[in-house]
Amino acid sequence: RRCRPSDRPALPRIAMAPAIGAVAAIAVALALAPAVAGEGRRRSKREVFAKALEEPFAGYCAHPPEAQRSSISGPVSEDELKPLGLEFEGAQVIFRHGARDMTSDHQCFYPMEDNFSGCDINSLVAYAYADGRRARGPLVKEVLDAYPSGEPRGKPGCGRGVLLNEAEPQTRAFAREFRAAYFHRFRGGAPTPNSTRLASTDKMRTMATLFMLQDFLFGGGAAGAVSEPGKVFTRPLSSDHWDLNQPCPRAAGDRHSRAYTNSEAARIVFPDFVARWARAAGTEFEPAFKDCLLVAKCSGQQQLKLPEELQPDSPFFNETLHVALRLFQDRYTTDPHGMRLLAAPSLLELADFAKQQAAGAGPKLALWATHDTTIMVLLIALGLWDGQWPPYMDSITVEVYRRSGPKAAGFFRLLHAGRVMMPYWCPSEATLGHGLCAVEHFLPENIAVYSDPDELAADCASVPAAFLREEGPSGAEGLA
Repeated sequence: RRCRPSDRPALPRIAMAPAIGAVAAIAVALALAPAVAGEGRRRSKREVFAKALEEPFAGYCAHPPEAQRSSISGPVSEDELKPLGLEFEGAQVIFRHGARDMTSDHQCFYPMEDNFSGCDINSLVAYAYADGRRARGPLVKEVLDAYPSGEPRGKPGCGRGVLLNEAEPQTRAFAREFRAAYFHRFRGGAPTPNSTRLASTDKMRTMATLFMLQDFLFGGGAAGAVSEPGKVFTRPLSSDHWDLNQPCPRAAGDRHSRAYTNSEAARIVFPDFVARWARAAGTEFEPAFKDCLLVAKCSGQQQLKLPEELQPDSPFFNETLHVALRLFQDRYTTDPHGMRLLAAPSLLELADFAKQQAAGAGPKLALWATHDTTIMVLLIALGLWDGQWPPYMDSITVEVYRRSGPKAAGFFRLLHAGRVMMPYWCPSEATLGHGLCAVEHFLPENIAVYSDPDELAADCASVPAAFLREEGPSGAEGLA
């Protein structure tokens, strides 16, 4: 039983940044790797994560079109839906952006390329006046001094974390596969720009991927193409829960799990590896350095050259990714309650749209452009993460089905990269097979409770584990 907010003692807010105690806890957890408890679970956290570590960051580059073809499977067949009296009503797609350059100017190794090119998917700057007039333009944005950001030299190049050219064929392939698998199945006809909701974090790589995706889905002469500008919903980055930036002191440390720059855990658990890394790279290893290796591999080292000992798919390269993923696995699952707090606002938003779609009132299609770490947090909060890092253009699809008539009802199905995710929290009486569950049970109780904003605010303000709600499953209970 969790104490009510009024029962909690007043405690100072503390920063949850990694400290020696936290690092030691990570090291112990890595050594013990406990299995997930719970009746009826299919595989333990240890088993699922070990499988991911056999091929760390598998499929990360997502080269088109093969990767996109294998990541979209389509809705339940009409033959299987007919006996259930269901029709495919709507979908929401939460997706990661396409291939990008580095998001920071970390010195992962010496020497290291300090500038990028090959980012010709440009941001165009254009505005409309208050009276509706359109100014001459647009202008093409050109970024100076992104690498390294602390040395202004007036050197043009790519901005940090912007899309590389391969993002265009990746997005085009994703759109083609999604159209082929889903558009002919929507009840009442395929979605149009007017029946599609667009949302994105306010970053170039997500906005640009969303722009290309809707263009490839609806533009180029496709039915329903429009010439007038549409709307894309976004929030200020400093408070956007789709970028994991909502105010929540209790989850402050979990929010920064993506920027894993502390090297202490690696030194404790993998001392031999850390020593060999220092000899090969000339730096002290940080788990976040995995980004340098992956960007270099995915771009064919055209912009970023790796040291001889770290060439892609070499034994030491693969070992480095193994170590990094194992550290991130534990970093992201040490505090499942914090992850639920981070994920709750986004999951509640998805639940609300799913219920609208099930009632025939919401948009037929909703597209949410976000990031790998957001997708991971959503899956972890639901107990559905397989321990693997989301690749470029990774996606979670929420399918919504509707039964009309006297026994009207709505059902949903979750898919990650085209694979059905079993909602283990769904009561047996609310399931129909095929991974279908009644929309009333879209979320497990330990997240659905946060539909009350006061509950979320109270838990976000709390700190000590003794006052947290009893932990639910974490790991991979719902994996097929």
